[in-house]
Amino acid sequence: HYVFEPEFCNPAAGWEKGQVEKSVRDARHRMWQLMPAFPDLGALNDWLEERCKLLWAETAHGRLPGSIADVWEAEKPALMPLPTMFDGFVEERKRVSPTCLITFDRTRYSVPASFANRPVSLRIYPDRLVLVAEGHVICTHERIIDRSHRQPGRVIYDWRHYLAVVQRKPGALRNGAPFVEMPEPFHMLQAKILRQPGGDRE
Repeated sequence: HYVFEPEFCNPAAGWEKGQVEKSVRDARHRMWQLMPAFPDLGALNDWLEERCKLLWAETAHGRLPGSIADVWEAEKPALMPLPTMFDGFVEERKRVSPTCLITFDRTRYSVPASFANRPVSLRIYPDRLVLVAEGHVICTHERIIDRSHRQPGRVIYDWRHYLAVVQRKPGALRNGAPFVEMPEPFHMLQAKILRQPGGDRE
């Protein structure tokens, strides 16, 4: 897709790319000497990017005249434009349960109620799960990665997936597990209305 051939080394086998590892080790000593504290990982990565660019301007290229930054600027006009982002995912077929859930990696995720008992496609990304049916994305969940096999699997609900159910069974709002996740203002409204006769349906 990006017009280059990747060559992967084996996991935990840094000696297979010793030249790269040594360059990283040498750069670490130069980069981290003046590292301030950061509020989050994003801020650290922003600082690190700027620090790398400064080092490129200070470091001689080695084979061509000028610094790494100089050679990069000279090369830019010859580069091809990037293609559209490669949409890399693993796809699995799933059947939605009668309770509007699919299971992946010991965790169950909710699906809109209109797809109960129907097949869907699950697109697995490193950070998220995307469910597709009839050519359309029907929902997205943050992917839960839990390596502990001693604990029972989790259930991740999106309460909005069950709105069609409560139209038919309004009592589900009171005790239904998906509705524990509703925002607090909804819980306050619910508590107020339930004090009235017919409050469930209201």
